[in-house]
Amino acid sequence: MDWGTHVVLSAKLLESCGLDKGTAIYSIIPVIDKEPPHFHRVYAHILSNQPGFLDVAMELFTSQEVKKRDFPALNKKVEEKIQELRQRLGAIEADGFEERRNIENKVYAYKRIAEEAPVFIKHAEVAGRIVRDNSVAVVSRDRMSAAVSLLSHIYFDLWNNPVQVFLPDCSYCSAQWEFWSSIDYMRFRADFYKPENIDIFRREIAASPVWNKRLKPEALIKAMIIRLGESGMPAIPYEVVDMGIRDFMRYMEINEYQRADRELEFCHELEAAIRENIYRKYKRPGDSSTC
Repeated sequence: MDWGTHVVLSAKLLESCGLDKGTAIYSIIPVIDKEPPHFHRVYAHILSNQPGFLDVAMELFTSQEVKKRDFPALNKKVEEKIQELRQRLGAIEADGFEERRNIENKVYAYKRIAEEAPVFIKHAEVAGRIVRDNSVAVVSRDRMSAAVSLLSHIYFDLWNNPVQVFLPDCSYCSAQWEFWSSIDYMRFRADFYKPENIDIFRREIAASPVWNKRLKPEALIKAMIIRLGESGMPAIPYEVVDMGIRDFMRYMEINEYQRADRELEFCHELEAAIRENIYRKYKRPGDSSTC
């Protein structure tokens, strides 16, 4: 999905969980990896990299500089932070690979999030108007809400392109494979994201009754990661998906076992609603696939 649609979908997802919609902006954090080009969709779209990026995003988006929309001041603050991190890099021992990688990830996140911050804020403001809730543009630091929002990006991105979610443990791609084989893909790619079409999709999907649920956010996190694993082709090994769930839960300090049956059912219903909406205009004539 495109940036604006990610924020709209995240806002509705957060509403279904009873979470803070002021974190919908975190759903577009992974787009920072469009620069440099060789990072695109294989850096901030990797599940194991997301916790570190979320920490940086929460710090920056709730800073006084962003609240005041003083982006030059934000850039100055970030430059100082990056200088401090680079000094720490210089002090790391040769065998400190993990520590070095974590700091390098943070340097990248600070730089790219600050560069894109004005655009991120604009998309949150537009999404607030679409879902008729201005709180979407008032950025929150609620960790659970921000985590659900961030994770929703790669979950919804499966409609757009293959994603290697579970790198470096598994290189297989996850995607909505059956959906792509059932639509006129080239027409979909050419037309769907035009403003006159994507605006209609956003408003229609936001008004869908599928969101009229009360979901448990911890279980939804697990359900989205399960669906990311189930969407892999070739099949992503169970142990890789299970470890992805465990690592993310550990980051979130969620120690209780989460039953996700209801949340998985919701994911399937939501995916069916998205498919049906897009099929109305882009399904290939004569295709026998069903939702």
